Amino acid sequence: MNRSKKWALGIVSIIAIVATGYLITKGPDGIESPRPIKIGFIGPLTGENAAIGEGIKNAIALSAKDKNIQVIYEDDRFDGKLGVAAYHKLRTVDKVDAIINTTPAVIDAITPLVKNDPIVIIQIAEPELSANDTIFQIMPSGAMLYKKLGGIAKDSYTSFAFVYQEGAAFEKAKDAFKKEYTDSDHLFREYRVGTSKDYRAIITKINNEGVAAYTVIGTPSVGSQFIKQAMEQRIQSRLLCNADMEVTIGEYLKVLPSSAFNDCLSVMFADRMSTSFKSDYKNQFGTDPGFATDYGFDAVAILIGTYYKDILKWADALNHLNFDGASGKVQFNDFGVRIPEIETHIFKDGKFTNIR
Repeated sequence: MNRSKKWALGIVSIIAIVATGYLITKGPDGIESPRPIKIGFIGPLTGENAAIGEGIKNAIALSAKDKNIQVIYEDDRFDGKLGVAAYHKLRTVDKVDAIINTTPAVIDAITPLVKNDPIVIIQIAEPELSANDTIFQIMPSGAMLYKKLGGIAKDSYTSFAFVYQEGAAFEKAKDAFKKEYTDSDHLFREYRVGTSKDYRAIITKINNEGVAAYTVIGTPSVGSQFIKQAMEQRIQSRLLCNADMEVTIGEYLKVLPSSAFNDCLSVMFADRMSTSFKSDYKNQFGTDPGFATDYGFDAVAILIGTYYKDILKWADALNHLNFDGASGKVQFNDFGVRIPEIETHIFKDGKFTNIR
């Protein structure tokens, strides 16, 4: 999205939200809504990514608590077709004002629909990048993580194998890595895999070529099985971890020993999750907030704080956003994607930590 001027949330409105815990639905144009702002959520509430989806759902509920807002939750099971069906329901049956979406395959599918019939969408995971629309990504672009990872690999390994599961989001990550890594001095191999769970032929090829290092990006069930079989075949290539692996490491460790990842490097967005949000979340739900929960929390606050009845005015307010929230500073670039802060992490003692 094109930016031409700075825009900030009204100080008085923000103080009212923080101090009272509720908000009369009133946009910056001063027009009060006679009903709650209605927001739809689409995300994985069941299936192998349910832990992430449920955490985001909890954070959305916490942010919406005691405010003039109604949230309708839809489960897409991390499946594009189910997500598109949920999108149509939210638009035609529930008639929501805005949508918070998580699954990359869903945003890829609905982007053309949104361009033809605009609605404000806060997207948590990777969408198609496009200017002049009403889709805003509150999580920075994953492509930037894989570009950075490609640079790390280039500095360390003269040959590399990138294994990725079928799917647009995984292919985007591969392309970003490849563009940064590849030149005449570096050998790059790419292998697209399905969900067959038999990867021995690919692992044999990697071994036979003597590739120095590899990474695998996909769902945890695919990634963990690939690494398990690679270990069984005594792969000589060194494992380089990645962001998708890092955020679902708990699922990997159900299948693989912690030693499989010792000293494995990864690249991840800087954790700016606020102490107050962590405390409020744990007090409410009895557990620590997980990955992207702070993004879900901020998505609600941003939608409320920038609300206009006129969708183009609402989008313009988001386009010029300058907001400090539970996840840190939120600003969007010309494509409506959050400007990132990136860290290099290493796996030690059963978890990923920042390399200081």
